[in-house]
Amino acid sequence: MKKLILAVFLTVGMLKADFFNISGGYGVEQQIIGGYVKGSKGKNYFGKKSVDFNNDPYTGYFGLKNKTHPYFWIKLTHKIPFVPNFKFRYVRYESSGHSNYIASNVTVFGKVSINTILTDADTYMSIDAYEGTAFYCINTSIGKSELGLGADYWRGTFRIYDNVNKKYVVNYQGSLILPYLYGSLNTVKLHGFSFVGIAKVAKIGDKHHYDFSGGIKYSINLKNIIEPFVKIGYKYKEAYYKDSNDNTTKLSYKGAFLEIGAKF
Repeated sequence: MKKLILAVFLTVGMLKADFFNISGGYGVEQQIIGGYVKGSKGKNYFGKKSVDFNNDPYTGYFGLKNKTHPYFWIKLTHKIPFVPNFKFRYVRYESSGHSNYIASNVTVFGKVSINTILTDADTYMSIDAYEGTAFYCINTSIGKSELGLGADYWRGTFRIYDNVNKKYVVNYQGSLILPYLYGSLNTVKLHGFSFVGIAKVAKIGDKHHYDFSGGIKYSINLKNIIEPFVKIGYKYKEAYYKDSNDNTTKLSYKGAFLEIGAKF
């Protein structure tokens, strides 16, 4: 019993000594969609592009709309030597649209083939993105930085409904893992304001994954118990995939974000 009581007091003492910190945030981000899928004889843009399919029958579009969606993240940091800290983030990408012309002979992410021209189609795409990052903290003269490794796990759905023939031409569900190198910087505060930048980068052969965000953060420390903050900035995310048959997918999202959160 004495050992148990001692262990409890030591645990409480370490927590009070700022041995562990938990922080988290919730925000909304614009998701302005971009990019394309391209095969040997066809190309379709993800967004609502204007194309001249009468003179160029090999170029079309999916007509997916720009959206705004929420996200959240939680981070655990500690002072255990050699053991990395951890951050988890979730965001949902979801959009629907309509197209008057979808070109044929293209494949999305090397998995979903579009084999026929469509002149009246409804489209839908959703991605549940789960990010897990292990990192180490480094204090510098200009602020706090983080370096580590992570992976972005996508669970996606992609549908194309042919309104002419009243059937799904594509109705696909699948997953994709995007690993990355992680780095971030939170500069020293000036009157409560600081700059925050985050980069996640990976390139393997003809595949790459880029995720960059930067913003201004305002925070205030309340009696060393809680540090609430608000952050505003801009984000760009891009995934590029090319398979052995030269089918190419480039999918990007960009836009502003607004976030609130706290550190305990």
